[in-house]
Amino acid sequence: MKRINYLIIAALLVALTSCGSNNKTGNGEEADSVDVAGVEASANDELWTEEAVEQQVRDMFDALNEQCDGEGIDIGALDRQFCTSYFLSLQDRIRKYDENAVGDMCFMGDEGWHWVFDIVPPFLVENVNVDLLSDNQARAQVRLVSTGVGKAADDEDEYTAGTTMILWFEDGVWKVNNWLDPEVYGDNGYLGMMEDYIRENNVQ
Repeated sequence: MKRINYLIIAALLVALTSCGSNNKTGNGEEADSVDVAGVEASANDELWTEEAVEQQVRDMFDALNEQCDGEGIDIGALDRQFCTSYFLSLQDRIRKYDENAVGDMCFMGDEGWHWVFDIVPPFLVENVNVDLLSDNQARAQVRLVSTGVGKAADDEDEYTAGTTMILWFEDGVWKVNNWLDPEVYGDNGYLGMMEDYIRENNVQ
């Protein structure tokens, strides 16, 4: 597993935390259900594209870069904005369980890896390759370049990174449900790490 440069990343991560349709019009009258359904269908068709997934990925890193210009990166806030409700529910269950953990017996997570990838933000999204999958899912392979260090680094690995995300189309938005990197997380990604911890510790 790659080792995160804690001195650089810690200076940038200020807050690393574990982080229906309405059929009434604005005046309370019943809306035309056929028209509402038509609008929703059109919106879903428009977002069920590779381009829409790519734009969401780019928006994610735009949000991270904006945090770099402010008080620092808040991993928990990024998770809450861009991750699925299932991903967040696992985080919440683990956090509550670990409140009573003894010593080091708690879930260490990936210490922000799924947002910073061992390179220094802000990032340039150099490339995004998207595959639409079944069941409202998509896979995005992303290549990032650090503009915080850039080619002043001695080795390309110090200023470039790649990651693969699994996104779900949830509540009309593409959201990340898993990060895949066998070298870091094993075969089942970051989500699999959380699921394994919950199962092995009988987390309720």
